[in-house]
Amino acid sequence: MDDAARSYPFARRCPFDEPAEFARLRADEPVALVTLPNGAHGYLVTRYDDVRRVLSDERFSRRPVRQDAVRRDPAAPDGPPGGGFDFGLSIADPADHERWRRLVGSVVNPRLAESLRPRIVARVEELLDALAAAPQPVDLMSGYAYPLALGVLCELFEVPDDLRPRFAEWAAGLRRAGADMAAFGAAMGTLYRCAGELVARARKEPGDGLLAALLAARHDDGTALSDEQLVGTVLLMTIAGYETSAVQIGNGLLALLQHPDQLERVRGGTVAEAAVVEEILRYAQAGTGFAGTTYTTADVELGAVTIPAGSAVLISLDSAARDERRLPRPEEFDVARGSARHHLAFGSGAHFCLGAPVARVELAEGLGRLWRRFPALKSAHGTDRVVFTSNLLHHFPAELPVTW
Repeated sequence: MDDAARSYPFARRCPFDEPAEFARLRADEPVALVTLPNGAHGYLVTRYDDVRRVLSDERFSRRPVRQDAVRRDPAAPDGPPGGGFDFGLSIADPADHERWRRLVGSVVNPRLAESLRPRIVARVEELLDALAAAPQPVDLMSGYAYPLALGVLCELFEVPDDLRPRFAEWAAGLRRAGADMAAFGAAMGTLYRCAGELVARARKEPGDGLLAALLAARHDDGTALSDEQLVGTVLLMTIAGYETSAVQIGNGLLALLQHPDQLERVRGGTVAEAAVVEEILRYAQAGTGFAGTTYTTADVELGAVTIPAGSAVLISLDSAARDERRLPRPEEFDVARGSARHHLAFGSGAHFCLGAPVARVELAEGLGRLWRRFPALKSAHGTDRVVFTSNLLHHFPAELPVTW
């Protein structure tokens, strides 16, 4: 590839149309030196097995990224004041991360996801009722994807009614922020205060939900999560669970609308909902190219390339999901072949997303019930006229107007 083609991220129109550069790199240079928008260089990893290695190998560290995030937070120019949110910096070291993950993972698991299913279903049906009563066309992003993701988080943490408007304020601020770091920092300040109050209330009246279970959980040595760690856990799970879920719902809906033959299979109930969800996770991730950026803590041999210590390493989950070595015809959207083995949307190893079971239930119920309620759902103006937007991590529809 010439120098111009090495400018990363690569241009794309529709988020699901893979830039041709990815296929060339997977074939000829799976670990490639690229130039970033600020003129710096990094190593781009594009094959499935290599991306999984980066996600699992502790020599690829996220600590410098989190340190930089704290430094850029306008509310904390010299670090998090008074124990403020540190963007996961306090658990970035492998031992600390493993200790935190083991305890939180004992609570946030598939059993929790299944226990939440009735409340997720209730939230889905409430939103579908609102859509049915609204004048058409309706925007499935603002009218469905975002409120569903926020509603699931409020159910997950049993957010009291009087705190829900403040969580909604944070969510709106995050959407407005886009790629503006100052606006993102302001939104995080709102969320930090909400999470702190939520944890303080749970200390006084634990209830019987997720926060109560986290309060009661103990490490092997008998110690519990501190208030700071509890607030950080709420923040990390909320940040990961809101925008990512909403974007994935929106992108999944668009992918189905773009492929009427696949949508007909979903409507007809001939394909398992779990398979549909996994194929959407594979095909419709649409990242900006910067999620999961790490730095090497030592020289690492990867894909026949020696990456020097201190190098920025970027992984493309989208490219990994289109790896021809992993899946035949990866450019095709085929809901029947969906499998968790075909993508790394939730990460891998020690960085596998703890909230994945909840996200899968949310996607299955949110997508499946929408099509069952509105079997004639269609794009209001044609999928080729959908306008896309992006923020720090994702490409997705700015709006998704539909009729039925």
